[in-house]
Amino acid sequence: MRRTTRAGIAALGVMAIGLTGCAAGDGGSDGSVTLEFWAWGSNIDQRVAVWNEENPDIQVEISAPASGADMPTVVLSAARAGDGPDMAQAEYTQLPSYVTAGILADLTPSADAFADKFSESVLETVTFDELIFGIPQDLGPALFVHRKDLFAELGLSPAASWDEFRALAEQVRASGDGDRYLLNFSALDADLFMGLALQNGAQWWDYDDDGWSVDIASTETQEVLDFWRGMVEDDLVSTYQTNSPEYVEAMASGRILSQLAGAWAPGPLMSQYPETVGAWAGAPIPQWDPSDPRVFARGGSADVVLADSEHPEQAIEFLTWLNASDEGAEGLVEVNKFTAASHGQQIERSAPELMPDESGYWPTASEQADHLVAAQWGPNTQVAFTAIGDAFGNAFEGQLPWSEVLPEVQRVVSTDLER
Repeated sequence: MRRTTRAGIAALGVMAIGLTGCAAGDGGSDGSVTLEFWAWGSNIDQRVAVWNEENPDIQVEISAPASGADMPTVVLSAARAGDGPDMAQAEYTQLPSYVTAGILADLTPSADAFADKFSESVLETVTFDELIFGIPQDLGPALFVHRKDLFAELGLSPAASWDEFRALAEQVRASGDGDRYLLNFSALDADLFMGLALQNGAQWWDYDDDGWSVDIASTETQEVLDFWRGMVEDDLVSTYQTNSPEYVEAMASGRILSQLAGAWAPGPLMSQYPETVGAWAGAPIPQWDPSDPRVFARGGSADVVLADSEHPEQAIEFLTWLNASDEGAEGLVEVNKFTAASHGQQIERSAPELMPDESGYWPTASEQADHLVAAQWGPNTQVAFTAIGDAFGNAFEGQLPWSEVLPEVQRVVSTDLER
């Protein structure tokens, strides 16, 4: 494991400058407060409208100045210019960048109002060196989302273990004309590979008083890489680039039978493949040890308060209502979110439109969320994801030995942290 300190992270204690500031929110002449909220999540504006109707003295103006992937650049630039919002939505993978930059308010003093609504593993995702910098909003516990019609046709059942998964992939390849694959494993899905490593006990980043440590080339990660290397080399998975025309066609035609996706998968699948309604089901992901299930998240986001907000207390009040209250959790379910709050996951809801007969889909997702492993993302997660994509792509093409994949990614990430 290599330990290094990135510029600015030593100021974690200073970032608990906490609940005072000078920039974003405006107060009306009648004593009311207007909060600016930057968020890209679909339908969150509907929840803001409900809040505004019920809380005339604390009004929220929501806008989406960027997509989720581009939001950090926009928020960081605005905050450094003294023109940031009061609140922003942040993917869990992005939080360390905000924390490192020192632009977030420390929410720890207010955590009693919301912390017990989330599991320990979810809360740990927004916690850095025992300080809480976000209120979790939604979550994507991984599921094995598969074509149940084709599984039935081939007499298959979802695998409980990764060994069974490989055997299942062999059955699929041997079926029909040999043009089918159980799964696609893309060099672009670096977040999936990290999740698979987390499931096996890896922890790529860690932070304490001495700074960030990086341990990507660990034994746990190598074991996962060896498994998928075997799947690729033995032609048991396809390797199309995700969302490429070839991949989309293979999914649409049923030549790829499944995905390891977040609980949110039915929505995008419905949009892309509306002709497959009723053909899908969800199941738990395979395990290294079925007696000790461990599940990783594919996606999810939290809401943060910027340190320069003039109205941090009101911002926290709104975000606590939005994400942690009973009314807020029910509202997020109504707008088709899988809530990070544990009590929201238990709310009864209709089966996904893609799977109208799968009444057990959401209960399965909730059960998987109970086994979620804690993830500590790093301040240069995107650097790691790019390095993984490059290294995997080269390994797929035989231009990089598989034995050098993880050391190369480790080198790239460590070098970037030292800048």
